[in-house]
Amino acid sequence: MRYLLCWLVLVPVVLTGCEEDVVSVLGTERAYTLYGVLNPKADTQFVRVYLIEQRLERTTPEPLDARFTSTDLTTGEVLVWRDSVVVDPDGGYGHIFWAPFRAGYDHDYRLDITGGDGRASSATIDVPEEAQPELGDPLIIPNVLLPVYVRGNVARLINTELSFLISYVNGFTATGTPLVRVDTLIVPYDDRVSRVSDGLLVQVNLTSAYREVIDLVRRDRDYEPAYGVDLRSVFFDAVVANEAWQPPPGGFDPNVLVQPGTLSNVENGFGFVGAGYRVQIRWRPPDTAMAQAGFRTFS
Repeated sequence: MRYLLCWLVLVPVVLTGCEEDVVSVLGTERAYTLYGVLNPKADTQFVRVYLIEQRLERTTPEPLDARFTSTDLTTGEVLVWRDSVVVDPDGGYGHIFWAPFRAGYDHDYRLDITGGDGRASSATIDVPEEAQPELGDPLIIPNVLLPVYVRGNVARLINTELSFLISYVNGFTATGTPLVRVDTLIVPYDDRVSRVSDGLLVQVNLTSAYREVIDLVRRDRDYEPAYGVDLRSVFFDAVVANEAWQPPPGGFDPNVLVQPGTLSNVENGFGFVGAGYRVQIRWRPPDTAMAQAGFRTFS
């Protein structure tokens, strides 16, 4: 049979399911597969655990015969995690170990799981420093650029997205009052992150965004171009991730990452436990910048 494994989708920081062929990990002496994220903005931490067995059989609803601990290598604090048995979409049972604590910014942690038979796996995770997004002054050269900085000793950003909240007229009432439609354009920005001397920079090209917005609204056959398009707000959303998030060529492709050992920091096991947290900021650019990019303000 096939078991459901988790891959990490940090939106905000949750575990979602994808499949792994268990045959690919049979015959190994490794003990456990671990998937999870340590999030300093969450008050409870979770790690999905799979026991690597030498035969294919359905898991049972009993807790694992295993002790799971976290050690804060910065302070020395040791916590024992609890096993929570969950039902997977295929009807099988899974194990999510959890502990109620907030991971410390810029702290290192070691996770250890040891079974009653003595088999053990572990992972060491460094949590990024605390950082916040900051807006820079708009630049017009000649495209309109909106700089977003994430300052500090930040290794990388992942799942970086910009959402453009727009509105436009797409019809009229019987008395001639314009009907305004509100829509959102979401643009991935992972490939537009660059490093600067004091952190990371995401350069938002508002002129390019306007062209994408126009392509979107023109699909509405009732769009009234004489009224233009209003940009109500821009929403920046990204995850500050630790250095261990080093995807293979092809980026964060679940079909690649699900292969055992492709991206792993688990000793004597498989899987990946990362660390990260979301950073977000919403703002309305200055009218002059929006007008230069092509937007019209008519709120």
